[in-house]
Amino acid sequence: MKQLIAAFSLIFLTISATVLASQMDVRFTRFDSNADNAISLSEVNEHPELIKQFTDLDTNSDQRLSEQEFEKFKP
Repeated sequence: MKQLIAAFSLIFLTISATVLASQMDVRFTRFDSNADNAISLSEVNEHPELIKQFTDLDTNSDQRLSEQEFEKFKP
């Protein structure tokens, strides 16, 4: 019984991680309108919640957000 519970827990965690990753991809893609795998300032003009955090998220100061930088975005 303990093995069955552990197996179900592992399956649940795997599914949850997959869903969260796909949600992040969808959110990133929504902002990356030109599909160049980066979010520029011009792409966030209509998203004030992201504009407010853009400078803090852009850790390498290249005026673009990578997927890794975008992961820290809190809407």
